Amino acid sequence: MAETFAQMKTTAVVLEPVSSGSVPVGSLYNDAANSGTFTNKSVTGDVQPVGASTASSVMVKMKRNSTVTSIPAYKRVALLANGSVCLADSDNPTAMTDIGLTLDVIAPTLYGRVLLNGANADGALSGLGYATGETIFLSKTPGALTNNANAFDPVTDTIMKVGIADCAGSDASSVATDLIMVIEVYSRPGGG
Repeated sequence: MAETFAQMKTTAVVLEPVSSGSVPVGSLYNDAANSGTFTNKSVTGDVQPVGASTASSVMVKMKRNSTVTSIPAYKRVALLANGSVCLADSDNPTAMTDIGLTLDVIAPTLYGRVLLNGANADGALSGLGYATGETIFLSKTPGALTNNANAFDPVTDTIMKVGIADCAGSDASSVATDLIMVIEVYSRPGGG
């Protein structure tokens, strides 16, 4: 028996913005927490904006504005310890961890796109116990990472920042799962 599919022709479909928690798995919806983006909630519950792909989103991440004012488009933003962003500021200790540039106006309490300073490695820090906003270094253990800059001896060790710990996109959390890749060599043995 052949399957029959319904066909529909219209000039527009209007979807009211809703939260991802209010829609069932297997849904297409207008995501209120994601700047009104047309979004798919897969049968496994994963939320992915329609049209977004891993290749195109590795440099853009959805971040939450937890301030009381809108953050304008094309402004530098800093990552806060709770996983949200604010305007970056070189003389404000809580706003110095610059992670990128806003691509949209981000209204208070909502999410918007941030073009990151470096690629986002989804899940690279999952389960490792790092906090959002921590500086992550290449470890003395081959292939590993660390957040302990005091473990190095500048006479014998290369001290290299590999990135900033961050929570998952479209999340605001102090628990880091992702690594925003930003390479900076602080020192090398012999100065080379």
